[in-house]
Amino acid sequence: MTIDVYRNLVRRAWSIREAGLVVGHEQAVALRDVRFVVSEAARQRTLRLRQRAVMAWATGTRCEAPRYPSAIRVRFDPYAGPNFTTEDGTVVLRASLVRFEEDGSCWCVL
Repeated sequence: MTIDVYRNLVRRAWSIREAGLVVGHEQAVALRDVRFVVSEAARQRTLRLRQRAVMAWATGTRCEAPRYPSAIRVRFDPYAGPNFTTEDGTVVLRASLVRFEEDGSCWCVL
């Protein structure tokens, strides 16, 4: 079963969504076979209104996995562009494994 994971800034946790419904919140979670999704309409609304909204998430299959030493950090900033990127600006659309950490960081193995 695939789930969506996104950062909930109010709860300071990762929200877990199944079939469009939030089913829980976790401090840390891992996914495999991940696709990064951005709703461009929601991003444009955020840019226009300067209000936070769920506009970006990762979709994949939940798994148990640590953060590997070879993992690279991925982040999303709606004001910087429409994609998830690495520290050097490389666009990331998919990853084989992603670890979402307690501190709000996202680490992936491509």
